Amino acid sequence: MLEPALTDAQRRELRPLVTRIKDGLCVLVLGPYTSVRPDDSTHTPLDQHLAREILENLGSGEIAGPPPSLKRASELYYEQHKDREELELFVQDFYEKETGRTTEFHSNLAALPFRLCVTASPDDLMETALIKAKKRPQTSRYSFRGQPSQKLHAPSPEEPLIYHLFGHWADPRSLVLTEGDLIDFLVAVVKGVPPLPDEVRSVLADQATSCLFLGFGFHNWYLRVLLQVLKVHGHHSKALAFEDSHFFDHPDHEQTVGFFSGQRLIDFRRLHWETLPRLLKAAYCTPSRSVPVNPLPVDENAPKIFLSYASEDRDWVDQLGESLQAQGFAIWKDRQDLRTGDDWSRVLVDVISRRVDYVIVVQSEHMMNRVVGVFHREIEVALQKQAEMGEFDGNRLRFLLPVKIGNCPTLASLSSLHVLTLSSPTDVSMLAASIDEDWKRRGLMNARRRVA
Repeated sequence: MLEPALTDAQRRELRPLVTRIKDGLCVLVLGPYTSVRPDDSTHTPLDQHLAREILENLGSGEIAGPPPSLKRASELYYEQHKDREELELFVQDFYEKETGRTTEFHSNLAALPFRLCVTASPDDLMETALIKAKKRPQTSRYSFRGQPSQKLHAPSPEEPLIYHLFGHWADPRSLVLTEGDLIDFLVAVVKGVPPLPDEVRSVLADQATSCLFLGFGFHNWYLRVLLQVLKVHGHHSKALAFEDSHFFDHPDHEQTVGFFSGQRLIDFRRLHWETLPRLLKAAYCTPSRSVPVNPLPVDENAPKIFLSYASEDRDWVDQLGESLQAQGFAIWKDRQDLRTGDDWSRVLVDVISRRVDYVIVVQSEHMMNRVVGVFHREIEVALQKQAEMGEFDGNRLRFLLPVKIGNCPTLASLSSLHVLTLSSPTDVSMLAASIDEDWKRRGLMNARRRVA
């Protein structure tokens, strides 16, 4: 498969992360949501498949409900069978059938020089990918019932260490399955009895390292306790966390983001399954190059977009503009399209009302904290234009598209409009789809008028 072509915005955004990976200063942390079957387009986590098999074995009526929890299914199994070893063997048999398999997601990550991979799942997906990448992975696991003797050497890109934080299927007594197991596990980790291996603790404690979390599931309360004990945040470089819809759709999403701010800073972004590891691999394998001065060419009939933002967010918005331009949209830029000597306050109404097709308002903490800003006038004019937009086939045509970045509220003046949250400047898929859909409606409306 050909490597994806990186846009300049993607290259610039990924550069700090790729640099840390190249320097051996990034720890890969894989959550349960990244453990999926290679042929499963729904990306259903393996622990949900296992929970469903447990419930089917019990003949439980909970199968028809929402995605089952492994802890809930394990509790029911233990209540009915009263045999911990039987439960452990059931789980062991499940994961043993998954051995020898891996995914494109894990294979692309295996191509990168991570020294340490901490995983919250007991499967072998990452180990298999590393072996296929001609590396010699070491594996170890935490056992809250007593750490088995495991000889390890200092991890390296050629001999990376995969550490199974919640146990591994080959040692079923190490598995954290029920709620009771989870409590015992947390007590053991907090007390440091047994302690984590020195090879793991030394890397995590290094203030120069930072973590890359993928599908970790930060809305789970116990992970906050765990990460606090392991001291994986608050280092010189902020940690990055890519989460899928499970996280961003969760009702505690904003509370969780708020918790991991300040000294506990973790930057949350949206996880695009196959795309993210491909882009990371492409960025790692592509030599650095300067960003071209000239913008990417776009079709002359492409919709023209105006970006309204607080000046403190200019770099972020510049990257967003590049990503939109890579999607085929034309971007009206104040510095580029405003002629020297023009009075912005005088031409603003004409620009927004007549020269552009859409206005995107990028809301942020900086915008919320500004008492005075030209963007207030830009939003006012855009709202007037939005109020004048007609309808097509029962759908109101769009002109003003509000988005927000970070954990910030919505401007009161935009509260009646649907707001998209962008986790990064390159996270434009939903925004682009919304513009495309509306642009097609406008085209059909104009075509009908010409026929009439």
